[in-house]
Amino acid sequence: MTTESAVPPPAVWAQRSEVIFLTLNVECTEPEIKFTEDSLTFSGVGKPEGKKYELNVEFYSKINPDKVATKNIKRCIEFVIAKADPTAPYWPRLLKDKTKTHWLKVDFNRWEEEGSNDEEKIDMSDGNGHMADFLQSYAKKNEEISFDDLNDLQEYDSDDDDSTIPGLTDA
Repeated sequence: MTTESAVPPPAVWAQRSEVIFLTLNVECTEPEIKFTEDSLTFSGVGKPEGKKYELNVEFYSKINPDKVATKNIKRCIEFVIAKADPTAPYWPRLLKDKTKTHWLKVDFNRWEEEGSNDEEKIDMSDGNGHMADFLQSYAKKNEEISFDDLNDLQEYDSDDDDSTIPGLTDA
């Protein structure tokens, strides 16, 4: 076993009016996760390298720890975290502390600006209060990506000159 100290896992976050999306980009089969109304504590061993990860997050504002959906998929751990007050203004940052962290980035694929009219309001349950079903249905909705509008480009050998690249012309 190594004496290497634990490091925070790389993470991305986004928000909507009612929820925070947080993704820890680490493959961990047996993570220890704890939410309180103002914090998240995470620890685990990343696969396959066996690196130890720890994270203690104090959120900008309060959350509802009873309404957190967690999905541990092969390469990351995703959370949908209900804000304690969904009518409050958007958070200016995820963390209470204003310092810039090297491990946290914005998830622009999920980000939505405050005041934009959500086409769909996020319901944190499936009607029966099952958070896992909500998370699974939300993920399925966002997996429907189509590349039909992209042009079909021919493959080309990088050793060829530029005149053989489709769509490239001399100006």
